[in-house]
Order: sequence, then C-alpha cells, then structure tokens
Amino acid sequence: MSVEILDGATIVNFLEDEEAFNVSVRDRFAHLDSNHDGQLSYEEMLKELQGLRVMETHFGVDVETDRDELVRVYDSLFVQFDHDLNGTVDLEEFKAETRQMMLAMANGMGFLPVQMVLEEDSFLKKAVEWESAKLLASYSSCMAT
Repeated sequence: MSVEILDGATIVNFLEDEEAFNVSVRDRFAHLDSNHDGQLSYEEMLKELQGLRVMETHFGVDVETDRDELVRVYDSLFVQFDHDLNGTVDLEEFKAETRQMMLAMANGMGFLPVQMVLEEDSFLKKAVEWESAKLLASYSSCMAT
C-alpha cells in the first residue's frame, strides 16, 4: 500500500487513455482468471471484491461487519459485473463495470485533490502511476527544448 494524492481528473484522464486502461484491465483480468478459461467465476472475483474493502469505518477504524451482510454485498457486486447473468464475468463485462465504478469514484471525488491509501495493484494506483509518467514525460520534453 502507498499514500497517494489524486483527484477525479486523474481517474477520468486514465480512463480516456483507452490503451492504458485496456492494458490494465486485461492484466488484472488475466491475474484473476486462475483457471485461464476467459471467464471469472464468483470464486475468482471474490478476491477482487474483497479488495474493495466494503466495510464500515468509524473515525478511520474498521468495524466488524456482519458476515452474512458482507456475503450479500459481494453477491450484489458480482451481479453488477455479470451483465448477462450467466454466472461468470467475461473480459468485456469486467472492463465495462470497472470503467463505470471508476467514473463513479471520479464523480464522487470531484476535482479537488484527495490523499488516499491505495493497494499496489489497484486501478486507482495504476491511474496515479499513469498520470505521474505523463507528467514526467511532459517535464522531460520541456527540459530537452
């Protein structure tokens, strides 16, 4: 985990770079697809869903969540990804729902910088790394002229 500063624009700009976003989604999907069948089962998606850290906090301290309630939340999230309700999530469903979730985060965050703790392999971390690389490239090209 690392502490990063980002805003809604960081996320939106990352999503607008189709190549960067698609590579990140394909890599994450391949990582989750443990049996390499091109579909994510509930069990394969569970680690990703758990990584969303859906739990209540009280002044920054995690509060024990009812296990049955948490299972219902994970079930509901899985259905959100499983657009055709066939019990698995394919790459296109995964990409579409990841995009929607990231746009929702960007909209909720707005365009004021926020400091967040990010998982190393999270899409938000990828967005911050993408933005940093773009800024560094821009700075380097300015310095070269």
